[in-house]
Amino acid sequence: MKFYPINLNLKDKRVLIVGAGRVALRKFERLLQIGKQINQIKVVSPEFNQGFIPYLRQEPASNRFKFIQREFKKKDLMGQFLVFAATDKAKFNQQIALLAKEKNILVNIIDNAQISDFTVPAAVNRGELLLTVSSGSNLPALSKKVKEKLEQEFGLEYQILLEVMKEKRAQIIAEIDEISVRRSIFRKLASDQFLNKIQIIIDQLNFDLENNNLKQIFSKVEAEIDKIIAELRDD
Repeated sequence: MKFYPINLNLKDKRVLIVGAGRVALRKFERLLQIGKQINQIKVVSPEFNQGFIPYLRQEPASNRFKFIQREFKKKDLMGQFLVFAATDKAKFNQQIALLAKEKNILVNIIDNAQISDFTVPAAVNRGELLLTVSSGSNLPALSKKVKEKLEQEFGLEYQILLEVMKEKRAQIIAEIDEISVRRSIFRKLASDQFLNKIQIIIDQLNFDLENNNLKQIFSKVEAEIDKIIAELRDD
């Protein structure tokens, strides 16, 4: 089945997950990766997988998610932007999908891509860099294999470059009028050579999540970008 690839903006939106098994847990945790921009993630199920326990403990102090321990009711769809039908009952999932479609709510059924409005591809996140893989729901194991290859090939250097470029790009555009020079700068920054240089900086500073020395890395990468800007500007 052919799907139209799209990245969905969930800022200030509400998302409903019906079911709380292993698959529902994966959907929930992936939604959390987006950050605080989602208005709320609501999970409705009579039983919850053990993986939800840490989140159940956090719920009273969090506005990000809400857990309701009971069977799904039609009223649960009110105000939702999209829905995941993630129970272990195929017919029940289809019923939820039909109810959602009546209200023009986007719906994903975990066991039926044919009547889903969208599917969720395997994804690799490197900060602002998002790489996705889909097998058209024909062989998810293949998507997983390709994802693992991408995880090995695309490292922290991509994330750091894009993080620094959040501000640098605007600066380059504002300060350099010649479009050809700007293009040359951007091409060089996106080159394997420059990405390898960032990886060397990461290795030299012994990046450690616990020590969180990202600021040092950002500073050195920014200095290298400034060198490239100066060289190409002078040319």
